[in-house]
Amino acid sequence: MRVLILSGNTGEGHNSAARAIQQCFEAHGDHCEIVNGLAYMGRFREAVVCKGHVFLYRGLPELYGFGYRVEERLSRRQPFQKKLNAQARRRPGTPLRALEALLNSGNYDAAICTHVFAAALASRLRLAGRVQLPCFFLATDYTCSPGVNQLDVDAWLIPHPALIPEFTELGIPEDRLIPTGIPVEERYLRRTERAAARRALELPAERRIAVLSCGSMGGGPMGRMVVSILDRLPENALLVAICGSNHALESALRGLLRTRKLLVLGYTERMDEYMDAADLFLTKPGGLSVTEAAHKRAPMLLYDAVPGCESRNIDFFVSLGCAAAFHDPHAFAQRVASMLGSPEALRSLEQNCAREFRENPAERVYQTVAGFLASPR
Repeated sequence: MRVLILSGNTGEGHNSAARAIQQCFEAHGDHCEIVNGLAYMGRFREAVVCKGHVFLYRGLPELYGFGYRVEERLSRRQPFQKKLNAQARRRPGTPLRALEALLNSGNYDAAICTHVFAAALASRLRLAGRVQLPCFFLATDYTCSPGVNQLDVDAWLIPHPALIPEFTELGIPEDRLIPTGIPVEERYLRRTERAAARRALELPAERRIAVLSCGSMGGGPMGRMVVSILDRLPENALLVAICGSNHALESALRGLLRTRKLLVLGYTERMDEYMDAADLFLTKPGGLSVTEAAHKRAPMLLYDAVPGCESRNIDFFVSLGCAAAFHDPHAFAQRVASMLGSPEALRSLEQNCAREFRENPAERVYQTVAGFLASPR
């Protein structure tokens, strides 16, 4: 098979899922190429989408959440398919013609879109009859996000079977919904014994450790949360705060206070090891972050830093018993301290994750695409 993945640079989750799929396809001996699908929106539009996303996500999360809720209502009320059909009748601009040429190059047997905007661009070309290449959309959040129900694709690859009713209620045929799970890289499917992970990371073996991550972009009220958590953290505990690419946040936390209870890190390529080392993983609920942690069986406490699709992720994981969640920073901090002192509560979350996240999602994506291409159409 030769597969093209159309990803997008609004956060690292879409690219992480794309890399996991690529890793799996190449392990099977197939060709898989990742391309930034948002580039085919045009340079200006791509910059507005990507930079605007980061600005709102980090600096104005309430406004981001408001915009998301508006889009949710519009997505449910007004069929986007009509908009795509109208766009399909218009002559595509230069960037979209470049995508058309790529999809029609003969170099690929199928395309997988890990970003809804990339899928919308491919849908527009398919509806116009300009592209016949089989296309799949991979959802990277535990909800039917705005626009997802309005695509023209051969199948929707969704995170969990329990989400099927939500997608069908929004008009997607059930026979085109495949609950593959969200693909994670191989290192998140392997678990290292906690003591070994701590030795590798040079973390204290005898202390209770909470790892706080704010995602690749460093979003959310992390500074306030760190202060609140440290006020309530037992002396024998350690908080590891990972700031991602948010250098301003990292600098602010380093200057916050000096205490043996806090370790501040910037971007790390070893998040999988920190999950293995943690007694408790504290994170905002990005779709990839919570999926990676769930496969690692890391007990999670989630905070709703950026309202929107991540709020839906919280609802879903709490409903499965795979995470606990608090919205108030002070209540959240109190729960951190209480959970670190409750091995039973941590063990329950770990067991529920083990029950719900047993399979390799990237392998399921591979088998789904391979099966579709092998079947007569």
